[in-house]
Amino acid sequence: MGFWVVVTTIAIAQTAIVVAALRMKVATDPARGIVGARATEALWTLLPVGLMAGVVLLSLAERG
Repeated sequence: MGFWVVVTTIAIAQTAIVVAALRMKVATDPARGIVGARATEALWTLLPVGLMAGVVLLSLAERG
């Protein structure tokens, strides 16, 4: 049961981060580099979600 509590908690946290990143309004300023580039920020926020999903799938495959 503890496993699912952790997975659920991390999934909720990742969802909150993605929502915050997508709702963020930052003026585009070339001097700031990639900060404020919505697509880039969404990508580096979603990458951990994919990694976590992979770990969960590998964990479930090992149990079964």
